[in-house]
Amino acid sequence: MEEVKRGSLKTQFFAAVAVTLVLVTVLSALTVWGCLRFQRWLVPDTNYVMLNMEMTTTGGEIKRGSMRCEIDGGSQRYNFIKEKKNGVLLAGAYDIEDMAFRVESVEYGIGTNGPRRKAAYITAGAAMGILPAVYALAGTVLCALWFYRKRLAPAISVLDDATRHISEQDLDFTVECPVHNELGRLCGSFEKMRRALCDNNRKLWRTMEERRTMQASVAHDLRNPLAIMEGTVEHIRALAPTGELTGDKLDAALETVAVTAKRMERYTDYIRDLAALEDTEITTTEAALPDFLREAAEGVRVLAEPKNLTVSVSYDVPEGVIELDREIFYRVLENVFSNAVRYAQSRIELAFELRGETLFAKITDDGPGFSPEMLKKKSSLYYSEDASGEHMGLGLATGKILCGLHGGGLRIMNRPEGGAVVEITVAVKRI
Repeated sequence: MEEVKRGSLKTQFFAAVAVTLVLVTVLSALTVWGCLRFQRWLVPDTNYVMLNMEMTTTGGEIKRGSMRCEIDGGSQRYNFIKEKKNGVLLAGAYDIEDMAFRVESVEYGIGTNGPRRKAAYITAGAAMGILPAVYALAGTVLCALWFYRKRLAPAISVLDDATRHISEQDLDFTVECPVHNELGRLCGSFEKMRRALCDNNRKLWRTMEERRTMQASVAHDLRNPLAIMEGTVEHIRALAPTGELTGDKLDAALETVAVTAKRMERYTDYIRDLAALEDTEITTTEAALPDFLREAAEGVRVLAEPKNLTVSVSYDVPEGVIELDREIFYRVLENVFSNAVRYAQSRIELAFELRGETLFAKITDDGPGFSPEMLKKKSSLYYSEDASGEHMGLGLATGKILCGLHGGGLRIMNRPEGGAVVEITVAVKRI
């Protein structure tokens, strides 16, 4: 679209009106000047008047005629007064000395010219009064049309199209800003609203997908303990009639049922806790780098002491201040680090890096790493390879949810030389 000058609508409107007034004034002045010049050409000399006279001869005959006279005293004989020749009156002529004169009317200026010139003179005078009014009316209409088409219509068309897309729940478009005024800023606000709606829809879609994954995970993971309970019950039913279900066997079977029920209870508690995490609010505070990261590393390092693991920490961050939710970052780091402690053989590496406005924390251990099945379902909420049910991947699942709330994410992978790698990312604001 055509780029227009920056400024408010009020400024642009007054500028358009001012330009229109200047043009109308110039055209009106040129018109008046031209008409005056034309009239002056029609009447080049205004020092003459035309006398319309009635003349009566001594014989009682009445004659009418006109005589053009100069105001300063000169005169011109009218055509039917014939002069004497050699002192003798020509035939058919009258002696002016024997006639009586009466001036019927006096015409000035254009009246001294012919009918055509009079009509042209009157037309020029009317044009001096009518054309400026026509210019003013035409200028007002043209100014309004130009202002609407160049300043209002482009933005209105964009906003109308954006409204139609949004009403049809189609957010796959971009609101362009064709003007740089209040309507342009309104277009920018529409674009921000579209992005917010699009982001909300993506988050809603992602949440729905995660809930579908959670439901599938629940159905899948509950199947094993249910199968164990069903098998135990069938075993009890089969042995009860035969009398082989002695006290020890019965206690063992009941213990299996109790442990399995406890596992299912613990699993449902984990699911409830994960669902509650989605309502966590982000509260950012300032944190100085790299001191904040050193404190975080020292806080999680103590988790490795019971297993005598070696923990190495590296910091690839500049000195400065950032804004983030300290508690959420601590919680994610602690959960992921505790998982690394559980599987590590002798060493854990913790690396911090700041790229733009994203803070990275990479935790690497020298354990067995993630299985291919685990890596295939890394988009799932749940990360667990513990068949006993004691650990159901709550740490990694919690970390993923909390990182997502903080504008980041959680990624799992394996090192080529062996060992698991978990990469934490959170969005921060540099100050």
